[in-house]
Amino acid sequence: MKTSKSITRAFCVELQQELSIVAARREYFSQEPPRARFNFLCSTEACRAQGVKITGVRYDVRPQENPTFVAAHFRANPNYEHHADCEWVDESEADADNPSASETLAETTLRKVKRKLDDYIDVFDPAPKERAKSDASTAKSDKTPDHQPTASTPAPDAVNSKEPRETRTHNLERLVDSFRQAQAQLTKEEFALLTLRIPGQGEVSLRAYFRHIKFAQLGDERRVLYGGGLVERYGTGFKFKFFDRLQGRLATLYVSPAQMKAYRSSRYISELLSHADEVRFFTVFALGTLKASPSGKSVSVEIDDLRHLAIVLGPPKAVDGIEPT
Repeated sequence: MKTSKSITRAFCVELQQELSIVAARREYFSQEPPRARFNFLCSTEACRAQGVKITGVRYDVRPQENPTFVAAHFRANPNYEHHADCEWVDESEADADNPSASETLAETTLRKVKRKLDDYIDVFDPAPKERAKSDASTAKSDKTPDHQPTASTPAPDAVNSKEPRETRTHNLERLVDSFRQAQAQLTKEEFALLTLRIPGQGEVSLRAYFRHIKFAQLGDERRVLYGGGLVERYGTGFKFKFFDRLQGRLATLYVSPAQMKAYRSSRYISELLSHADEVRFFTVFALGTLKASPSGKSVSVEIDDLRHLAIVLGPPKAVDGIEPT
Protein backbone atom coordinates (compact mmCIF):
# COMPACT_ATOMS: atom_id res chain seq x y z
CA MET A 1 0.00 0.00 0.00
CA LYS A 2 1.04 3.61 -0.50
CA THR A 3 1.72 5.90 2.46
CA SER A 4 -0.79 8.64 3.18
CA LYS A 5 0.84 10.44 6.12
CA SER A 6 4.01 12.49 6.44
CA ILE A 7 6.81 10.12 7.45
CA THR A 8 8.55 11.63 10.47
CA ARG A 9 10.77 8.70 11.54
CA ALA A 10 12.67 5.95 9.78
CA PHE A 11 14.96 3.08 10.73
CA CYS A 12 18.62 3.82 9.96
CA VAL A 13 20.35 0.62 8.81
CA GLU A 14 23.86 1.82 9.68
CA LEU A 15 22.96 3.03 13.20
CA GLN A 16 20.37 0.29 13.82
CA GLN A 17 17.99 2.81 15.30
CA GLU A 18 14.91 4.87 14.48
CA LEU A 19 15.71 8.52 13.79
CA SER A 20 13.89 11.74 13.05
CA ILE A 21 15.28 13.50 9.98
CA VAL A 22 16.95 16.10 12.23
CA ALA A 23 18.71 13.36 14.21
CA ALA A 24 19.83 11.81 10.91
CA ARG A 25 21.35 15.15 9.89
CA ARG A 26 23.18 15.46 13.19
CA GLU A 27 24.55 11.93 12.88
CA TYR A 28 25.55 12.49 9.25
CA PHE A 29 27.59 15.62 9.98
CA SER A 30 29.09 14.03 13.09
CA GLN A 31 30.97 11.66 10.77
CA GLU A 32 34.52 12.35 9.74
CA PRO A 33 34.81 13.29 6.04
CA PRO A 34 34.32 11.75 3.56
CA ARG A 35 30.81 11.24 4.90
CA ALA A 36 28.60 8.38 3.79
CA ARG A 37 24.85 8.72 3.32
CA PHE A 38 22.60 6.45 5.35
CA ASN A 39 20.14 3.82 4.22
CA PHE A 40 16.66 3.96 5.73
CA LEU A 41 13.88 1.42 6.11
CA CYS A 42 10.29 1.97 7.22
CA SER A 43 9.85 2.27 10.98
CA THR A 44 7.05 -0.32 10.95
CA GLU A 45 8.48 -3.77 11.67
CA ALA A 46 6.22 -5.52 9.15
CA CYS A 47 7.47 -3.21 6.40
CA ARG A 48 11.06 -3.49 7.56
CA ALA A 49 10.87 -7.27 7.37
CA GLN A 50 9.95 -6.83 3.69
CA GLY A 51 12.85 -4.45 3.09
CA VAL A 52 10.65 -1.40 2.43
CA LYS A 53 13.01 1.53 1.89
CA ILE A 54 12.47 5.16 2.89
CA THR A 55 14.28 8.08 1.25
CA GLY A 56 15.98 10.72 3.40
CA VAL A 57 15.89 14.14 1.71
CA ARG A 58 18.34 16.98 2.46
CA TYR A 59 19.60 15.57 5.76
CA ASP A 60 23.06 15.82 4.17
CA VAL A 61 22.59 19.59 3.74
CA ARG A 62 23.49 21.90 6.64
CA PRO A 63 20.66 23.99 8.10
CA GLN A 64 21.00 27.35 6.38
CA GLU A 65 19.04 30.48 5.61
CA ASN A 66 17.96 30.33 1.95
CA PRO A 67 15.52 32.39 -0.16
CA THR A 68 13.69 29.17 -1.02
CA PHE A 69 13.26 27.07 2.10
CA VAL A 70 13.12 23.29 1.64
CA ALA A 71 12.90 21.28 4.85
CA ALA A 72 14.85 18.09 5.38
CA HIS A 73 12.31 15.27 5.39
CA PHE A 74 11.60 11.60 4.79
CA ARG A 75 9.52 10.45 1.85
CA ALA A 76 8.19 7.12 0.67
CA ASN A 77 10.19 5.30 -1.98
CA PRO A 78 7.83 4.81 -4.96
CA ASN A 79 9.38 1.42 -5.71
CA TYR A 80 8.05 -0.15 -2.50
CA GLU A 81 4.58 -1.02 -1.23
CA HIS A 82 3.99 -0.72 2.50
CA HIS A 83 2.31 -3.31 4.68
CA ALA A 84 -1.39 -2.78 5.37
CA ASP A 85 -0.57 -2.30 9.07
CA CYS A 86 2.08 0.38 8.40
CA GLU A 87 1.77 3.36 10.71
CA TRP A 88 2.19 5.71 7.72
CA VAL A 89 -0.78 4.19 5.85
CA ASP A 90 -4.27 5.33 6.73
CA GLU A 91 -7.10 4.94 4.24
CA SER A 92 -9.07 7.68 5.99
CA GLU A 93 -6.32 10.12 5.03
CA ALA A 94 -7.25 9.70 1.38
CA ASP A 95 -10.21 11.98 1.97
CA ALA A 96 -8.38 14.22 4.43
CA ASP A 97 -9.20 17.42 2.56
CA ASN A 98 -12.87 17.05 3.35
CA PRO A 99 -14.21 17.81 6.84
CA SER A 100 -15.44 14.90 8.92
CA ALA A 101 -18.79 14.96 10.69
CA SER A 102 -17.06 15.07 14.08
CA GLU A 103 -14.92 18.13 13.27
CA THR A 104 -15.66 21.80 13.64
CA LEU A 105 -14.66 24.17 10.86
CA ALA A 106 -11.75 25.44 13.00
CA GLU A 107 -10.50 21.88 13.59
CA THR A 108 -10.67 21.09 9.89
CA THR A 109 -8.75 24.25 9.04
CA LEU A 110 -6.02 23.50 11.59
CA ARG A 111 -5.68 19.91 10.40
CA LYS A 112 -5.16 21.08 6.82
CA VAL A 113 -2.52 23.59 7.94
CA LYS A 114 -0.61 20.90 9.86
CA ARG A 115 -0.63 18.67 6.78
CA LYS A 116 1.39 21.30 4.91
CA LEU A 117 4.36 20.70 7.24
CA ASP A 118 6.69 17.71 6.96
CA ASP A 119 7.07 17.25 10.71
CA TYR A 120 4.55 19.13 12.80
CA ILE A 121 5.33 19.01 16.55
CA ASP A 122 2.39 18.82 18.98
CA VAL A 123 4.34 18.56 22.24
CA PHE A 124 7.81 19.84 23.10
CA ASP A 125 9.27 18.52 26.34
CA PRO A 126 12.60 20.25 27.05
CA ALA A 127 13.32 17.92 29.97
CA PRO A 128 16.18 15.42 29.56
CA LYS A 129 15.00 12.42 27.59
CA GLU A 130 15.57 10.21 30.61
CA ARG A 131 12.50 11.85 32.14
CA ALA A 132 10.69 12.08 28.82
CA LYS A 133 10.75 8.28 28.54
CA SER A 134 8.14 8.10 31.27
CA ASP A 135 5.70 9.75 28.84
CA ALA A 136 6.49 7.35 25.99
CA SER A 137 3.40 5.22 26.49
CA THR A 138 1.11 8.12 25.54
CA ALA A 139 2.97 9.66 22.62
CA LYS A 140 5.50 8.81 19.94
CA SER A 141 8.89 10.35 20.67
CA ASP A 142 11.72 10.72 18.17
CA LYS A 143 14.71 8.46 18.58
CA THR A 144 17.52 10.99 18.77
CA PRO A 145 20.52 8.99 19.95
CA ASP A 146 22.44 10.83 22.67
CA HIS A 147 24.32 7.63 23.39
CA GLN A 148 26.41 5.30 21.29
CA PRO A 149 24.17 3.19 19.02
CA THR A 150 23.90 -0.46 20.02
CA ALA A 151 22.29 -3.50 18.47
CA SER A 152 18.70 -2.95 17.48
CA THR A 153 16.17 -3.54 20.22
CA PRO A 154 12.50 -2.56 20.13
CA ALA A 155 12.02 0.75 21.92
CA PRO A 156 9.34 0.80 24.64
CA ASP A 157 7.30 3.31 22.63
CA ALA A 158 7.81 1.67 19.25
CA VAL A 159 4.34 0.11 19.11
CA ASN A 160 2.72 0.78 15.76
CA SER A 161 -0.84 2.00 15.77
CA LYS A 162 -3.06 3.86 13.33
CA GLU A 163 -4.79 5.68 16.14
CA PRO A 164 -4.17 9.44 15.97
CA ARG A 165 -1.05 10.23 17.95
CA GLU A 166 0.61 13.40 19.07
CA THR A 167 4.10 14.06 17.79
CA ARG A 168 6.31 14.69 20.81
CA THR A 169 9.97 15.64 20.92
CA HIS A 170 12.59 16.85 23.37
CA ASN A 171 14.89 17.73 20.44
CA LEU A 172 15.02 21.54 20.14
CA GLU A 173 16.57 21.40 16.67
CA ARG A 174 13.62 19.35 15.42
CA LEU A 175 11.23 21.94 16.83
CA VAL A 176 13.28 24.72 15.22
CA ASP A 177 13.07 23.03 11.82
CA SER A 178 9.30 22.77 12.16
CA PHE A 179 9.12 26.44 13.19
CA ARG A 180 11.31 27.57 10.28
CA GLN A 181 9.26 25.61 7.75
CA ALA A 182 6.03 27.05 9.16
CA GLN A 183 7.45 30.58 8.92
CA ALA A 184 8.62 30.05 5.35
CA GLN A 185 5.70 28.17 3.85
CA LEU A 186 2.54 29.20 5.68
CA THR A 187 0.60 32.43 5.48
CA LYS A 188 0.60 34.68 8.54
CA GLU A 189 -2.97 33.61 9.25
CA GLU A 190 -2.09 29.91 9.02
CA PHE A 191 1.04 30.34 11.14
CA ALA A 192 -1.02 32.04 13.86
CA LEU A 193 -3.19 28.92 14.18
CA LEU A 194 -0.34 26.62 15.26
CA THR A 195 0.01 25.76 18.93
CA LEU A 196 2.49 23.81 21.02
CA ARG A 197 2.03 22.09 24.35
CA ILE A 198 4.83 22.33 26.91
CA PRO A 199 4.62 19.94 29.90
CA GLY A 200 4.27 21.99 33.08
CA GLN A 201 3.51 25.13 31.10
CA GLY A 202 0.41 24.32 29.07
CA GLU A 203 -0.45 25.25 25.52
CA VAL A 204 1.09 28.27 23.82
CA SER A 205 1.08 29.49 20.25
CA LEU A 206 4.08 28.27 18.29
CA ARG A 207 4.83 31.83 17.24
CA ALA A 208 4.85 33.07 20.85
CA TYR A 209 7.14 30.28 22.08
CA PHE A 210 9.95 31.70 19.91
CA ARG A 211 11.11 35.15 21.03
CA HIS A 212 13.63 37.28 19.17
CA ILE A 213 16.48 38.39 21.42
CA LYS A 214 15.62 42.09 21.05
CA PHE A 215 12.21 41.40 22.62
CA ALA A 216 13.49 39.12 25.40
CA GLN A 217 13.18 39.76 29.12
CA LEU A 218 15.66 39.14 31.91
CA GLY A 219 14.99 35.89 33.71
CA ASP A 220 12.84 34.64 30.84
CA GLU A 221 13.45 30.90 30.67
CA ARG A 222 10.14 29.76 29.21
CA ARG A 223 10.74 30.70 25.59
CA VAL A 224 13.21 29.87 22.81
CA LEU A 225 15.40 32.94 22.32
CA TYR A 226 16.90 33.48 18.87
CA GLY A 227 18.73 35.98 16.72
CA GLY A 228 21.55 36.46 14.24
CA GLY A 229 25.17 37.22 15.06
CA LEU A 230 28.81 36.23 14.83
CA VAL A 231 30.94 33.64 16.62
CA GLU A 232 34.28 33.91 18.37
CA ARG A 233 36.07 30.61 19.05
CA TYR A 234 37.74 29.83 22.38
CA GLY A 235 39.46 26.52 21.73
CA THR A 236 36.65 24.02 21.29
CA GLY A 237 34.27 26.46 22.99
CA PHE A 238 32.79 29.63 21.53
CA LYS A 239 31.01 32.90 22.25
CA PHE A 240 28.08 34.00 20.10
CA LYS A 241 27.46 37.76 19.91
CA PHE A 242 23.97 38.77 18.80
CA PHE A 243 23.68 41.64 16.31
CA ASP A 244 20.58 43.04 18.01
CA ARG A 245 20.90 44.78 21.34
CA LEU A 246 18.56 44.26 24.24
CA GLN A 247 17.64 47.67 25.59
CA GLY A 248 20.98 48.96 24.32
CA ARG A 249 23.01 46.14 25.90
CA LEU A 250 25.17 43.58 24.11
CA ALA A 251 23.67 40.07 24.23
CA THR A 252 25.90 36.99 24.11
CA LEU A 253 25.81 33.22 24.52
CA TYR A 254 28.92 31.39 25.75
CA VAL A 255 29.62 27.68 25.47
CA SER A 256 32.71 26.51 27.33
CA PRO A 257 35.22 23.92 26.09
CA ALA A 258 34.10 21.72 29.00
CA GLN A 259 30.48 21.84 27.78
CA MET A 260 31.57 20.91 24.28
CA LYS A 261 33.73 18.06 25.53
CA ALA A 262 30.86 16.60 27.53
CA TYR A 263 28.37 16.75 24.64
CA ARG A 264 28.18 13.70 22.41
CA SER A 265 27.22 15.72 19.31
CA SER A 266 29.83 18.45 19.79
CA ARG A 267 31.43 17.45 16.48
CA TYR A 268 28.19 18.44 14.73
CA ILE A 269 28.23 21.90 16.36
CA SER A 270 31.93 22.34 15.53
CA GLU A 271 31.27 21.34 11.92
CA LEU A 272 28.60 24.04 11.56
CA LEU A 273 30.78 26.71 13.18
CA SER A 274 33.74 25.77 10.95
CA HIS A 275 31.97 27.60 8.09
CA ALA A 276 32.17 30.99 9.80
CA ASP A 277 34.36 32.43 7.03
CA GLU A 278 31.87 31.37 4.36
CA VAL A 279 28.65 32.85 5.73
CA ARG A 280 27.51 36.35 6.66
CA PHE A 281 26.30 35.30 10.09
CA PHE A 282 24.77 32.49 12.13
CA THR A 283 21.32 32.32 13.66
CA VAL A 284 21.21 30.76 17.11
CA PHE A 285 18.14 29.33 18.84
CA ALA A 286 18.55 28.67 22.57
CA LEU A 287 16.35 27.54 25.40
CA GLY A 288 18.03 29.04 28.44
CA THR A 289 17.96 31.89 30.92
CA LEU A 290 18.76 35.50 30.10
CA LYS A 291 20.89 37.11 32.80
CA ALA A 292 22.54 40.51 33.21
CA SER A 293 26.29 40.81 33.75
CA PRO A 294 27.53 42.09 37.15
CA SER A 295 28.12 45.51 35.58
CA GLY A 296 24.69 45.51 33.97
CA LYS A 297 26.21 46.57 30.66
CA SER A 298 25.57 43.29 28.86
CA VAL A 299 23.30 40.25 29.05
CA SER A 300 23.95 36.59 28.37
CA VAL A 301 21.82 33.61 27.40
CA GLU A 302 22.85 30.75 29.68
CA ILE A 303 22.08 27.16 28.74
CA ASP A 304 22.95 24.13 30.84
CA ASP A 305 22.37 21.51 28.13
CA LEU A 306 23.64 21.74 24.55
CA ARG A 307 20.58 19.82 23.44
CA HIS A 308 18.86 23.17 24.05
CA LEU A 309 20.89 24.87 21.33
CA ALA A 310 20.29 24.92 17.57
CA ILE A 311 22.48 26.68 14.99
CA VAL A 312 21.51 27.73 11.47
CA LEU A 313 24.04 29.02 8.94
CA GLY A 314 23.34 32.40 7.43
CA PRO A 315 23.46 33.12 3.67
CA PRO A 316 26.84 32.70 1.92
CA LYS A 317 29.19 35.67 1.67
CA ALA A 318 29.73 37.35 -1.67
CA VAL A 319 32.74 36.02 -3.58
CA ASP A 320 34.90 38.68 -5.28
CA GLY A 321 32.06 41.15 -4.96
CA ILE A 322 29.57 38.84 -6.67
CA GLU A 323 26.47 38.01 -4.67
CA PRO A 324 25.68 34.26 -4.57
CA THR A 325 22.62 33.27 -6.58
